[in-house]
Amino acid sequence: MNNKTEPSSPRINFSLLSKYRGQTVRCIGRVLNTTKTDATLETCDRGQVTVHLEPDTTLMPFSNVEVVGRVTTELGIKVYVTYDINDDFGE
Repeated sequence: MNNKTEPSSPRINFSLLSKYRGQTVRCIGRVLNTTKTDATLETCDRGQVTVHLEPDTTLMPFSNVEVVGRVTTELGIKVYVTYDINDDFGE
């Protein structure tokens, strides 16, 4: 894990993404699908965000995760680090 995160990274959903272009954010969601380079994350407001993965990052489809990264100009997230969230999160 590298330490590129800022101490006060805001936690956002899809509707807030455009307000944070170029900034480091945190986003929680469910992984819908994944490739070697990208994943699609569904956020709590049912939006879908493209997450650009580091070469050594692996996300499992249908898992719940928090991603920390920089919002790109295309409104994706360039991932710095990911955290698995177990299925009973929020219960």
